[in-house]
Amino acid sequence: MAESVVDAVHRAYYDEELRARADRPLTEGRRRRVEEFAARCGREGLRSVVEVGCGAGRDGLVLAEAGLAYTGVDLSAVGVEVCRAAGLGAQVASATALPFAADSFDAGWTMSTLMHLDGDGMSLALAELGRVVRPGGVLEIGVWGRDEDGEWVDRHGRYFRHRPDDDLRGLLGEIGVVDAFEATDFGLFGAGEENVHYQWARVRIA
Repeated sequence: MAESVVDAVHRAYYDEELRARADRPLTEGRRRRVEEFAARCGREGLRSVVEVGCGAGRDGLVLAEAGLAYTGVDLSAVGVEVCRAAGLGAQVASATALPFAADSFDAGWTMSTLMHLDGDGMSLALAELGRVVRPGGVLEIGVWGRDEDGEWVDRHGRYFRHRPDDDLRGLLGEIGVVDAFEATDFGLFGAGEENVHYQWARVRIA
């Protein structure tokens, strides 16, 4: 499959940025969220997890240290290289064409990634996660949202698609049952973007 223009721009940006990111600690809130996810997997006997948009592997290290069999995918070969150097299993792949058989994983994790997909990319990526995570497994997702549907490009050329909460719930409902959903207000966030907030959800795969 040919690489889209949007994918190429994001890959180029993150190829430059990810080595520096690897040395930055997770925020307290992000670490807490990852640790809570790992703990839930432990309680439910979910042993394997795939992360879409693994970046520099900061979340992946927390998940692996919790004892989960971790696999990460990212468009950036640099990010994958950084992950592998840290001892994580990772490979270059698109969120919309995951290179795994159906029901390969017990759980899925993707944070601040799928909002960069244009067109029907998020629907395709969610369908792929619903395919590779087994029925009854858990997916946790986080993206930037907005009260109204919208898209914009930042100064680095990165594309963003923001959806209202109900629209995201609807997309997630196509692959399972939404167990939990939270929206955290960012206030003013970049380039005149008002009312942007962070959407987090947990989905039980159907």
